[in-house]
Amino acid sequence: MESVSAESVGVFPSLRFQGELRPSQREVVEIARRKLAAGQERLHIVAPPGSGKTVLGLYLWAECIRRPALVLSPNSAIQAQWAARAELFGLEAVGGEAVSTDPEQPGLLTSLTYQSVTLPSRGSAELDQVALEVWQERLIAKGQAESPEEAEVWLADLRRHNSAYYESRLSAYRKQVRDQRAIGGEALATLHASALDTLGRLKQRGVGLIILDECHHLLGHWGRVLADAQQFLDHPMVVGLTATPPDRDGKPLEDVERYDAYFGEVDFEVPLPAVVKDGFLAPYQDLAYFVRPTGDELSFVANADDELHQLVAELCENSEADRTGGLANNAGAAGSRPMVSEPDEPETTILIDDSQSPPVRGRGKPKDGGKGKRSRGDRTVASTEPMPDWTLRVLGELLLPTGPVEDWKKFERRDPQFSMASRLFLLRRRIALPEQVPEPAIDLAPEEVPEMEVLVPVLDRYVRHHLRRSARAEDRQLAERVVARLRMLGVQITETGCQACASPVGRVMAYSRGKTAAVPRILQVEYESRGDALRAIVVADYEKSSAVTAGVDHLLDEEAGGAVAAFKALLNDPLGNRLDPILITGSSVLIDDDMAPRFEQAATAWLRENGYEVELTFGVESGFHVINGRGADWCPRVYVEMITELFQRGLTRCLVGTRGLLGEGWDANKVNVLVDLTTVTTSMTVNQLRGRSIRLDPAEPEKLSNNWDVVCIAPEFSKGLDDYRRFIAKHQTIYGVTEDGAIEKGVGHVHAAFTELRPELLESSVQALNDEMLARARQREVMRGLWRIGQPYRNQPIRAIETRSLAGGSGGFPPFAGSSEPWNARSLALAIGQAILMACADLKLVRELPPIQTGERAGGYVRVFLDTADDEASQVFTEALHDALGPLHRPRYVIPRYVDRVTAARLARWLPKFIGRWFERRDRETAMLHAVPRLFAKNAETVAVYQRRWNEFVSPGEAIYALRGAGETLARDAVRNRRTPSSEIHEKEVFL
Repeated sequence: MESVSAESVGVFPSLRFQGELRPSQREVVEIARRKLAAGQERLHIVAPPGSGKTVLGLYLWAECIRRPALVLSPNSAIQAQWAARAELFGLEAVGGEAVSTDPEQPGLLTSLTYQSVTLPSRGSAELDQVALEVWQERLIAKGQAESPEEAEVWLADLRRHNSAYYESRLSAYRKQVRDQRAIGGEALATLHASALDTLGRLKQRGVGLIILDECHHLLGHWGRVLADAQQFLDHPMVVGLTATPPDRDGKPLEDVERYDAYFGEVDFEVPLPAVVKDGFLAPYQDLAYFVRPTGDELSFVANADDELHQLVAELCENSEADRTGGLANNAGAAGSRPMVSEPDEPETTILIDDSQSPPVRGRGKPKDGGKGKRSRGDRTVASTEPMPDWTLRVLGELLLPTGPVEDWKKFERRDPQFSMASRLFLLRRRIALPEQVPEPAIDLAPEEVPEMEVLVPVLDRYVRHHLRRSARAEDRQLAERVVARLRMLGVQITETGCQACASPVGRVMAYSRGKTAAVPRILQVEYESRGDALRAIVVADYEKSSAVTAGVDHLLDEEAGGAVAAFKALLNDPLGNRLDPILITGSSVLIDDDMAPRFEQAATAWLRENGYEVELTFGVESGFHVINGRGADWCPRVYVEMITELFQRGLTRCLVGTRGLLGEGWDANKVNVLVDLTTVTTSMTVNQLRGRSIRLDPAEPEKLSNNWDVVCIAPEFSKGLDDYRRFIAKHQTIYGVTEDGAIEKGVGHVHAAFTELRPELLESSVQALNDEMLARARQREVMRGLWRIGQPYRNQPIRAIETRSLAGGSGGFPPFAGSSEPWNARSLALAIGQAILMACADLKLVRELPPIQTGERAGGYVRVFLDTADDEASQVFTEALHDALGPLHRPRYVIPRYVDRVTAARLARWLPKFIGRWFERRDRETAMLHAVPRLFAKNAETVAVYQRRWNEFVSPGEAIYALRGAGETLARDAVRNRRTPSSEIHEKEVFL
């Protein structure tokens, strides 16, 4: 089809936005104008749901680019929104030549779905032939056929006897061929005739701008087609809009590179906190409710755990390293030195043998070279090298699969995961590390690291590098047992490594009946707080769960963890009569039987008012009705729109559905509670789901939404924190408000006790945490105030340190004359921060002295940061503070901190305070030994600078070299006597 220039379309009309742009929108427009002036043809914008992407795109089209435009969206709901918003520019919503949603009649602005221009052809003789050839090659490669002729006979027989399966597999191979062609740049040749015709009409219309909404969807077939379509349309400008960048995991490299080349770098990202603080999205708080598995579910998880531990015990039987603490042949050899740990410290992991003697560093291998005997019940068989001995030997010899390396740094660089896990594995068993192997630099004791993070890398290497390579058939059989056992727990050992896989135990935790049982408890509290103004959505992965697999079908039925189970949980609770929940999915509408008459009246009226000819039918089930409609107009698009409107009016106060329906593109601005039962963790899906609850509601100016995650935990078991880890992953890119008014990214904004590694104190505090979360749910006014909407703020995140229960911080007075207030965690952290900041200034490491800010959070946590520092100064300060407040990890220098203990004479009790203090006795004692931050530990001169400031703000004391001699002994004794910082340090990014 012959191309038509933009000029031939006619003069672009004068369009003006009948509103006012938001600050972030104005910034994007300025960027766009600069790029246009420079002749650049790409604009890539990331902005949260509800932040005004549609208006922004229309503004760029109407007032900046001023050429016929094509808008593409992932579904018809978003497609319609673009057409409707054109009214803000003085255009009719749909009709005439101005705005069109009809692919056969493009307008000045044409809003379509991606599917309309990327629909693939359903097949052809040529495509089928190529697909069959690929299938034949696959059969030959897998040894199912000897030649193409044999494969052809096999396929012909399959077609005769199992045509349904044949067509299903042929369709898959057709798709594979189409994808390969599209990746190779032949995408348009794979399209259906209707899609090609649509592109032809758009080209004739002279499209000069393509707006790609929710462009994260273009990492695949749609992106391949549109990359070629842009050339076909004579290279129009491209504006990509998305709430979140795409998930790149598992995507073909060619697709990732095409996406990056097509959109380029992100030109502007609108941070969600800024949009909320500016008043254009509703504030919110993120909450979590923790449940335990039910009794039978817990038994299943425990049994899987027991079987793993039994297997590990078998792999460790007859270990010489376990018996000797790692000394083996050269016990007491020169250079060996004791570990810095308490020999009789109580152990908490069942993988540790309490009978072992205190470990001493050494290097060696078992006396029998690993050829010992292993007892199994009443029989004794020749044993391979036990796993602890093999691990110790690999570390001692720095042995990689290809041979030994020269030093530890090279070994660690080649396999950092095993380097860490193997050391923790040995230390947990009280086996000394070889002399040249340093202790792991982590902020936790070895026994506090989650068990699977230690075991899996060691088991993986032991299987791949030892058992599978053994000449003994028993070893190879043992390898298969390990592989099968780990698969049960969600780990697959392949030829090249280990990776996550579907886990029966993980499914039980993810779809536990305890999670759906928590929904009424949460909504009861929300209803008590909000009353009839409550508008809640409960979102699950599926209508009925796909969780049922062999091995767990006795625990999980087809409704487990799905929307139907949550709906029934509400119906079976007295709360259901107040909420009148409705379940809505792509295939079902279910309502509480009590509301049937009201629903019928309201729904019939809505259908009539909107011109739909539908006759409703009500199928009766136990406790609920199944809604269906007779007539061609009844379809998901219609009933979703109808039920959304009824929800907005308050006919129902709770919708239960799936993320596919209540996620991207679905809008109901009255939603003020979200209960998330999904297992999805990708940032784009999580952010889209959270975006449903943060729309402004004009009828409720003080709206604040509560977003709940329901998390099933059993921390005492190996896979008992799988659901917690999903919870962590969900919040990895989410910002939320904390109780001290900071806006923080990551799970820490839900509660300071939640960290990426493990939930601190969660095992013993579930009820207290749940009570705290339910109390916060009622404090909407307080939480809204913490957002400080309309007040000035920094639009860039600030680096901060957060720590809990600074050891020694709550007792004793500062060791200075005249100190009248005892240390607390906040004042101590501030004093250490001042010493660091002033030392940085002395050494010209910072250009100015920004104020140090501290905040206190629930659970005894203290947050410390520089309020107005630039990125460089903030990083320097944060890293140094981390070193000073964190546990000792073989620091170059250490420095003591003293406190004054006050003892009052008996007479002082009867005297006024200002007089009684003269009868008090002060005794100075060592409170703690701290690391000199690496920033200052480079040489004696910089150490002296830090020591002077430490003495000024924190305590008198002399820094001492700690890598040998008296300083090393001092550090070891301080660790043994628990006079070193032990709290975990969290580094955060916060908005203020």
